Amino acid sequence: MPKTGSGFYRRKEGHPDWDALEERASLLVRQVRESADLRSTLPEHAAQAWRVAKGLATFARSAWVNHHRLKRGEHFLLPPYFIWTMHNRCNFRCTYCDNHAFRGYYDLPEVQPLDLERGKRLLEVAGRNVSGVYFCGGEPTLHQSLPEYAEHAARVGYFPIMINTNGSRFHRILPDPRYSRLLKNLDIIIVSLDALDLDRLAEVWAVKRDLCEQVMVNILALRSLQDDVRFKLMVNTVITPQTVGEADSILDWANERGIWYSPVPMNRGPGIDEALKHDPAYAELCEKIIERKKAGYKVLGSRRLIEGLLTGRPIRCFPSLIPHVDGDGHTYWPCKAASKIEPVKLNVLEYDSFDSLYRDAERMISVKDIHGHGPGQCGADCQWMQNYVSDALAAGIEHPLSSGALREIMEFIGAV
Repeated sequence: MPKTGSGFYRRKEGHPDWDALEERASLLVRQVRESADLRSTLPEHAAQAWRVAKGLATFARSAWVNHHRLKRGEHFLLPPYFIWTMHNRCNFRCTYCDNHAFRGYYDLPEVQPLDLERGKRLLEVAGRNVSGVYFCGGEPTLHQSLPEYAEHAARVGYFPIMINTNGSRFHRILPDPRYSRLLKNLDIIIVSLDALDLDRLAEVWAVKRDLCEQVMVNILALRSLQDDVRFKLMVNTVITPQTVGEADSILDWANERGIWYSPVPMNRGPGIDEALKHDPAYAELCEKIIERKKAGYKVLGSRRLIEGLLTGRPIRCFPSLIPHVDGDGHTYWPCKAASKIEPVKLNVLEYDSFDSLYRDAERMISVKDIHGHGPGQCGADCQWMQNYVSDALAAGIEHPLSSGALREIMEFIGAV
């Protein structure tokens, strides 16, 4: 069992009055419990068990296929989950926001989103090879069909069902009857938290200070609601040159409260921000994060993955392992970030599975050893979280009997 820290966190100037926020969180929890029956019935327990079993079986089948593809030198590997950028719209203007090409998502033109039925169809097509779905944006809680999509993903048999959110709207949506089953349908909730100093956080997110407090209240409420509904709660901290000390405080705060901590160094384009990379305080924080992981605290990822991500260690990139699907149902092959290869835009709904899409796409552009700067290679040096996750997944696929690789995969998908 992961450890929970004691006495780690020390409140600093600018940090909120946690007792006051806990009172507000308790009130929100009461509102949610009054508006939604969070207790699961016996049929719901059975449906949940079926969903988890189906998701794990899909994952195991795809991993078996991938293992043999790698042995044959084929690199179009089936993904364990896909990232669905539901739309680009967001109510925050985070200073670090980057679509892998130096643009914030909120500055991108909005694509024509799928209607509800076509969105459900997308989940069905992807679910034939893919065990998990990762809802993101923009801000996914601004998408009007989020509760229906989460419900449908559960019916299809996805596991895990994940959401990456700024957390600013949970106090509005969770008491809403339309969202009464949302918590039951989510396995992993990842909430952005980039500082505890409210003024600093307001600068980073470019929002009012009151909204920063509300996000913290919502995180505390979600932590309490874990007593009613089983899901993994994470805070995702983007570490910038201006917030290294705050990222340190969030690590202590999260470890003390038993909340998973996901550290992500700020990127500029494909690589880690140079000022951050050469900051001695950042190096000290990296060592502390790694030591906490070694000691068994709730830090997401294996030691190998964390060390690579935080230091920018070179990786092998397998873009097919974590595909992005835009709000209009299209994906880019091999990815959007390649600087020397013009990607092909493909409509997922024109295929019956990701496997058939990949086989067609591989005939257009081969992804065999595509990562690098040689002839026919992508020319990118990406250092995003997803790249390190795909590198770790590929290592586990190649050496499936490795206990470290197996535990890393099982930890991420929420089984431990």
